[in-house]
Amino acid sequence: MRSFFFLIGEAFINLRRHSLMTVAAVTTIAVALSLIGAFALMSYQANVATNRAASEFEIHVYCREQVKKEAIPAIKKRLEGISGIRSVRYISKEKAFNEYAKNLPIDTRGIPNQFNETFVLLLKDPAKGSQIASVIRGWHEEVEEVALPEAEMGGLLRIMSFLKYLGALTGALLLIGALLVVSNTIRLSVFTRRREIRIMQIIGASPSFIRLPLFIEGLIHGILGGALAGICLAVVNHYTQGLIESVIPMLSRYFAPIDMKNIAMQSVAVGALLGAAGSLLSIHRYLRLT
Repeated sequence: MRSFFFLIGEAFINLRRHSLMTVAAVTTIAVALSLIGAFALMSYQANVATNRAASEFEIHVYCREQVKKEAIPAIKKRLEGISGIRSVRYISKEKAFNEYAKNLPIDTRGIPNQFNETFVLLLKDPAKGSQIASVIRGWHEEVEEVALPEAEMGGLLRIMSFLKYLGALTGALLLIGALLVVSNTIRLSVFTRRREIRIMQIIGASPSFIRLPLFIEGLIHGILGGALAGICLAVVNHYTQGLIESVIPMLSRYFAPIDMKNIAMQSVAVGALLGAAGSLLSIHRYLRLT
């Protein structure tokens, strides 16, 4: 146990002794995590925005002219029973006519009301829109027409799918690139102390005794770099949200609020893993070559 605390102390001493390489490793991890975090946040908000835009697509169900007012509650209940429908709103033919007449520059008194009793449906899952519309079109006795912007919805769903796969692929590539950059940076730090490592090997120090201080250093590099990246992401997120709200406020409703404390904690955790993995990889390579 005493040797363990001794090795931890040695790790902190080495951090101060090799301050230049410490700064290089910490800033490298911070930059890598900032880029990964920024892309992850953009990808997340893009997915949220497309999902919210897709959830606003409506299905308009126009009843046949012979449908009586007494049948409306039963039709509404039947629509609400369809799986995948989030809400059902009824618009009477009188209300529809009055809303339309407001925009006409003529006197509409005496004009016959040719509007239908209408239901407006919101979906839980936009991908099921065509299937739901097909089911309702089969109600020939009650339904005259079902209107759904299938082309627009299909395009938006393709965009959502593309963003999902692009985010996963790009995120993985950025993470691998960050690991390689961090590994090489820590490897330089290990190389500058090759004489110390060689002396420890000569006097019979075990590989674990040599690795542990360097591993702890990499872990500390990652924690500090992750904390710095978390601060950078919080500043950029605050500035971006303020810019959107002041310049394009109507877009704000399409984006989700972000808990930056949680993001900062995740950044520190990923930084610690990145630093530890990079350190182990670098030490393994170096000791294998010596």
